[in-house]
Amino acid sequence: MDYDSLLNPTFNLTVYVEDTDMTHVDVAYVELRVTDANDNAPVFSPNQQRITIYENVSVATTLFKFAVNDRDTGVNKQFRSV
Repeated sequence: MDYDSLLNPTFNLTVYVEDTDMTHVDVAYVELRVTDANDNAPVFSPNQQRITIYENVSVATTLFKFAVNDRDTGVNKQFRSV
């Protein structure tokens, strides 16, 4: 299951057990919650770019801007630039 494609990440499971004596039975109700894993890498657009930088460019000048997307959700979708 992929958390990122689920509408509801919670499932209810009913477990029924019996042994050879048909009067020995039991039922358990289990709630399963799928949690998100950081399973999708960020994708840059464009993923490659050639630029020319002049030697006298000012410090802290923006050289180029990339767009980035990550198909994960929540905290796993967050990233930081360095």
